[in-house]
Amino acid sequence: MAKARVLVIDDDQTILKMLELALGKANFEVLPAPDGDVGLRLFREQKPDLAIIDIAMPGIDGYQVVEQIRTAEDEANRTPLIILTAHEQAVMREYAEELGADLYLTKPVVPSVLVEHIRRLVPTSGE
Repeated sequence: MAKARVLVIDDDQTILKMLELALGKANFEVLPAPDGDVGLRLFREQKPDLAIIDIAMPGIDGYQVVEQIRTAEDEANRTPLIILTAHEQAVMREYAEELGADLYLTKPVVPSVLVEHIRRLVPTSGE
């Protein structure tokens, strides 16, 4: 079975590397993106099975990334989107959900918990 492709968009290089290592060990193909512009380009070119998106990024922020992805997709082929951010405010969570995020997690996240969420959202990702 092919590895599930996970796009990770985060401007913090330490978090990007940590997620790349943790998800790689969990047998996911990881597509790292250091900002929203690169993330959107990779999303269009690579068609990932799921995307993990930070909110606070320079340029195109995570909300704009979610909005642009949801605008480009049709309802039948929605890519699961996970927000992974340091912001815990309920209003930010609600806004992300209104835009179409499937899950809102706050940093720091335990890698095994993140992997469980990904496997739940992408059932074909296997073990």
